[in-house]
Amino acid sequence: MNRNQKKFKEIKDFLIEKLGDKIDYSKEEDGNEYLNIKNSSFWISNTLGELVVGYGFIHKHFSEEYNNLDEGIFQTFDLLTNRIKTTNYIKGNTIFKTSIEIEHSNSNSVNFGTSSVIFYPFWKKTQIETSYDEKILDKNESENRVNIILETEYNK
Repeated sequence: MNRNQKKFKEIKDFLIEKLGDKIDYSKEEDGNEYLNIKNSSFWISNTLGELVVGYGFIHKHFSEEYNNLDEGIFQTFDLLTNRIKTTNYIKGNTIFKTSIEIEHSNSNSVNFGTSSVIFYPFWKKTQIETSYDEKILDKNESENRVNIILETEYNK
């Protein structure tokens, strides 16, 4: 088991412990693993040696190879322990851009990512729709476990 797999397993075990039957988890024959929280846009996967953290269509890749695996763990728990703002930019019936922001308790927002499409009716008036998803986990209750996950090393 490589470090990415171990960290995914530790996160999965923690989320199952905290959220129980709200978790959907699957493992494919090729070893790829997927986890999402029901009624939420949050998901993570362990594919091809990478930890992939996503919210809706927007996702980021983390691994030891990229030297950013710890950042992926922080991003995972940032998405779970803070309110999430989703802004959709619409022209006609087409959402042409979506932006996901993590709203921290100190009123600062961090852009998790933006996705957009190339072809859309650019001549139509832009409408903006904003929605909010409340935090899934309490930050204070999760902080100790996050530190344990960050400190746990892979033993060959």
